[in-house]
Amino acid sequence: MTDTDDQRRAVNKLRRLKVGALFMEMGTGKTKVALDLMADRQKKVEMNVWVCPCSLKSTIEEEQKKWHPELSLTVVGVESIGASDRIFLNLLNEMAPHNNRVFLVVDESLKIKNIKAKRTKRLLELSNYASYKLILNGTPLSKNILDLYSQMCFLSHKILPENWYSFRDMYCEYWKTGPRAGRIKRTCNVSNLISRISPYVYDASLNLGVGQSHWSHGYSLTREEQDAYEQVKEEILMDCCEDSDINFYRLVTACLHFLYSCESKKMAVQECIEQAEGKCVVFVRFLASIPLNALRITGDMGTDERQAAIEQFRTGDSKALWITFGCGAFGLNLQFAHNLVFADRTWDYAQMEQAEARVYRLGQEEHVDYHTVYCTSVGIEDMISRNLDRKTGLLDEVKDKVSKMNSKEKAKWLKKHL
Repeated sequence: MTDTDDQRRAVNKLRRLKVGALFMEMGTGKTKVALDLMADRQKKVEMNVWVCPCSLKSTIEEEQKKWHPELSLTVVGVESIGASDRIFLNLLNEMAPHNNRVFLVVDESLKIKNIKAKRTKRLLELSNYASYKLILNGTPLSKNILDLYSQMCFLSHKILPENWYSFRDMYCEYWKTGPRAGRIKRTCNVSNLISRISPYVYDASLNLGVGQSHWSHGYSLTREEQDAYEQVKEEILMDCCEDSDINFYRLVTACLHFLYSCESKKMAVQECIEQAEGKCVVFVRFLASIPLNALRITGDMGTDERQAAIEQFRTGDSKALWITFGCGAFGLNLQFAHNLVFADRTWDYAQMEQAEARVYRLGQEEHVDYHTVYCTSVGIEDMISRNLDRKTGLLDEVKDKVSKMNSKEKAKWLKKHL
């Protein structure tokens, strides 16, 4: 495959720098750009390290063999660095003897947006042992401008030399009173921030020359399902402790789990798949949403099993491939299909965007249709839609709404709106 103009421009810009950010939309080929930049530095580098979500490891290894088989590449899961002392220390000990002659890539760099998280602290420590560094992401911001700080710190403290608190005060204004006190009210001085980071950033939008359409498919619960849904809420609300975040999560998750397991919803999804022209990639949040004996990719499957399922889907008679968000929103190349169905939805905007990019990416030659199946008879679906439109968190909205209510008022509000 011939390099795109964006890929060539990205390499030409960043090959003159020791550090850089590829903020290229999903599907624009940023993995190959990063591998090209690695290959370009091999006379000055003794070790190449690629940190990415665990679900992406096999994909990165395949891309490396495809584009630059001459490279020796150590691929490590970002979750493993945060969770395992052994894996982190082993990698640190492997990098240290090379006297900074290391090229370190962090793929899906939003995984290090939280400056207080263990994985972020460990990656910042690893960055001290690398002279050449890249971060890759299609969506550099998931919530607000603060997401950029730790990503730039990973590249070099010289880019944003101020500490996190000074950075926050420079570019954000906060609510001082009320239920949102301490939260960001608005961003400011954005043009100044862009001017500071732009020398190190290449960003690209995906333009395949093929169109995209989004379709909504509403359905209603039966009276029996509606009653059962209300009972699920009632039972959890009876146990709901005031100001308990975990119970908000439990309530929302239980409501969605029940909703997405209903027969009415399953019938609506099946009808959507049957009416679509061509193969459908179907994303779900819960395993219970996947029909028995359906072709699937789930978290308990190994790399070989996943690849076998993709190949069976590509060459066989199966109309649909069912994938859970947790393992399939990153890294899969499914551009031979041109229908994507959201049978379930997640309140994580970046995860939904990642899922869409599994089919709308380089190599897609047909118009892509996205289908969202949603329930019209419950409030929680409307809340998810609003939050995805605003790229905010569902749980944050719920906690904002009920923060000043007593237990009785809180339960009444949740019962009505969820």
